[in-house]
Amino acid sequence: MKQKEKVYLYIFKTNNNEKNEKIKSEINKYLKEFNFTVRKEFNDTTKTEEKGLIDMMNYASIEDDVFKVVAHSRSNISGDDIFVMWMEKEIIKNNAIIKYVKTESLKNAEIELLREKVIGAFARYEKSKLPNKLAAHREYKSFETGIKSSGNCPLGYRYFGKTSADKLVIVVDREVIMVKEIFDKYIEFRSLGKLMNYLNDKGTRTRRSKKFSRQALYNILTNKFYIGILSYNQYKYITVNNKKKKKPILIEERRIDGKHQKIINVKIFEKVGKILKSNNKHKND
Repeated sequence: MKQKEKVYLYIFKTNNNEKNEKIKSEINKYLKEFNFTVRKEFNDTTKTEEKGLIDMMNYASIEDDVFKVVAHSRSNISGDDIFVMWMEKEIIKNNAIIKYVKTESLKNAEIELLREKVIGAFARYEKSKLPNKLAAHREYKSFETGIKSSGNCPLGYRYFGKTSADKLVIVVDREVIMVKEIFDKYIEFRSLGKLMNYLNDKGTRTRRSKKFSRQALYNILTNKFYIGILSYNQYKYITVNNKKKKKPILIEERRIDGKHQKIINVKIFEKVGKILKSNNKHKND
């Protein structure tokens, strides 16, 4: 039997109990038809001001094993189609899609297709281009607040919260176990190659379900974020030997204590650093 796929479920509950029961019945039928199981259900009413919807999008950004959101219809989310488009775009940014039980397409098929293209374009832009344009402001903010505010969180951490006012860095327990094992096993093996083979043979995978490379492990083992330090390096890029790819030259290196939870002991981190330095010196790691 095919394994059930986990989904998030969102329902806006009206003041009409009969209508709510009908919506719930149609959703249950849909879930059964497509062999979906509900990981978490999120609800809103006229009094919650989209709190359930925002919570759902927050969870979609920090949990990496749910790729679909099920909702009854666009109109059950909001009567404002621009707001619904924004919500769909946010879900796409988090590598998920939304599936509707009841399809409410626009009357003109070409407009409906254009609508989907616009949502996809905004999602791709915000995921790849916009962060670069906001990087300077975010780096400044991180050093003002002591909270990481840009870039991807290292393995073991996730962002939680949508706005700058409530954004936090939280730990992901199952990833923390993996990170601690990586540090402990490197001290045991004293070799990136042996550590890589151990993890890959064991079936341990990266956040994106890929095998670990030596470089990925090196990046983890040298990341001071795990011992509570925020870093920001400012580079100048210069052309070398007329090559298209420019070489980064470090101009400034800044370090401050972050407010996020430390998951690696400083003594263990320093011990790993000494082994890495020794191995690099002898080029036998």
